[in-house]
Amino acid sequence: MAKAALDQYTRAVAIDLIQYGVRVNSVSPGVVATGFAGAMGLEDQASKKVSDGNQASKILKKIQFYEYLSSERKAIPAMVAGTPEDIAWIILFLADRKMSSYIIGQSIVADGGTTLVLGIDFKEAMQ
Repeated sequence: MAKAALDQYTRAVAIDLIQYGVRVNSVSPGVVATGFAGAMGLEDQASKKVSDGNQASKILKKIQFYEYLSSERKAIPAMVAGTPEDIAWIILFLADRKMSSYIIGQSIVADGGTTLVLGIDFKEAMQ
């Protein structure tokens, strides 16, 4: 589901379910250091071995894009990629009815400020 569709779905379901006391929110994480690329065995050398036309190449380019974002200071104002724990703390906060009782139908963006930065040349990451 596309991000905009997920955001709208969150709002629509929140409106429908709040009457039953069910709060619906979503979390939209940015770059999160999970070790995915290493676990998949994809390193910088792999880009030379993969042809541009196949699925592996598309996956590799996405991984390189996220690695670029996490390495570029201008891409993440917080100057560090998030961790799975960072995202888990947000979810824990949203799950706590006392702390987040008035937050309903929101998409919480946790990206270290990446969406605030405009004018980054992402083409460099995809080359």
